[in-house]
Amino acid sequence: MFAELRTHVARRLGLPEDEVFGADRPLSAVLAASPTAINSIDLLDAFAGALADAGLGDDDAELPTMTLNHTADEVLAVLGAQLTAAESS
Repeated sequence: MFAELRTHVARRLGLPEDEVFGADRPLSAVLAASPTAINSIDLLDAFAGALADAGLGDDDAELPTMTLNHTADEVLAVLGAQLTAAESS
């Protein structure tokens, strides 16, 4: 599932996966590199859209509140923990 989410997030941001998820890049660097994202709302939209693209909805996971100093991998880790918890309950 993580591979699918990574692919969808990168596609929505108009960047290769390694530019979004590589080398501990903060979200601020991803935002600066993206040709489609203008602000942090666009980043949230990319993650929300990726969840939808993967067939997951608002009931499955809630987007975490994080600063632009966090990485896309950290966002996915929080989402993954939520999805794992939802599956086991």
